[in-house]
Amino acid sequence: MKKYFKVILLLGLSLIFLTGCAIDLVVPENNVNSPASEGSSTDENPSGGLSTGKGTLKIYLTDAPGDFLELNIIISRIEGHIAVEGEEEEGYWEELKKWPDGLPVDLLTLQGVSLLLGSSELPANHYTQLRVFLKEEAELVLEGLEGEPPVTKILKIPSSENTGIKLNRPFDIFEGGITILTLDFDAQKSVIKTGNGKYKMKPVITLLSESYLSEELPEVFGSVSGNVYYDSLESGIGGANIELAGGAYIFANTTTTSGEGEFSLINVPAGTYTLNVVSDGYYNYSEIDVGVTAGADTDVIIELFPRGITGMVVSSEDQSVIEGANVSVELDSVITSTVTGTGGVFSIEYLPVGIYDLLVEVVGYDDYNATGIAVETTGEITDIGTIELDPTT
Repeated sequence: MKKYFKVILLLGLSLIFLTGCAIDLVVPENNVNSPASEGSSTDENPSGGLSTGKGTLKIYLTDAPGDFLELNIIISRIEGHIAVEGEEEEGYWEELKKWPDGLPVDLLTLQGVSLLLGSSELPANHYTQLRVFLKEEAELVLEGLEGEPPVTKILKIPSSENTGIKLNRPFDIFEGGITILTLDFDAQKSVIKTGNGKYKMKPVITLLSESYLSEELPEVFGSVSGNVYYDSLESGIGGANIELAGGAYIFANTTTTSGEGEFSLINVPAGTYTLNVVSDGYYNYSEIDVGVTAGADTDVIIELFPRGITGMVVSSEDQSVIEGANVSVELDSVITSTVTGTGGVFSIEYLPVGIYDLLVEVVGYDDYNATGIAVETTGEITDIGTIELDPTT
């Protein structure tokens, strides 16, 4: 089961939107309810109470610290109970979010931050409670004894898949408003040791709610966009993987470049990040201290370089290796050079795509010139093999 969680965690996190929005990761909110949530008069709803339009519901998940290495759960769906006045059953359950294959989450990675589970436009309604459905097995990973590997325990969560975990806290969705629900999971209290090294799980979750009018929501998000190039910023690289990471956030915000090398990451919490770019056939790229400002776009331009040119230099007289020979390559009057090292081997890396001229020079030998050495877009090192230098006569 541990392998299952690890393999699909990133895939699961990439699917946690209701409307195709990027992941929002924010510091957990306090339990603050705006006047709108109490039915008071607002500009959007002058008479107070619920209106007949639509509002936005955002559901977040966070966790309190736990003395474990990991606590992996799988969320299958979330439902809300809508109050209907005058009905005998006093309302009905409405599905708010569903993950057909389950959403795996390691709760221990959510300490101090929140993960957006879903964002949706819904009709204005009064909800009496929330219901969270979990798969009936969780995975607890504990530190092993000194010198021993970590220990994995499978925990049963009775009834969590069939009846769900009910969270009794009323909340409202208002026309033109934003309602934020935070599922505050307490991992430490949820895991119960039963003796003889055995454990069970009884989820302890606190539901926090906040309501805002759209114009009242604090502006805390920015965006990062740009282009990924090779060949001196003239040709875009499609399919490159872009990731923002670091800072105080657990960030699963990733994307890939278009065929022209363009990308955009939206709903990025303001802060400072590391930008990582990975593309087959190119050296990995990282840029630290990428600043994101609320309400603004950070534009970056990235140039990826293929691997380069390698080879070996020997004497044509006796095939002995030549160390310390100067090897230079030229493309459009731009010259990059190195010297041969142990075994007469050289490697010139981080070269743009193109057709190069090569020159090898060393005292006691005639210069060696070659043309038409190609560095391809595949990014593989171009191995030109053995170069033989003739001794100076």
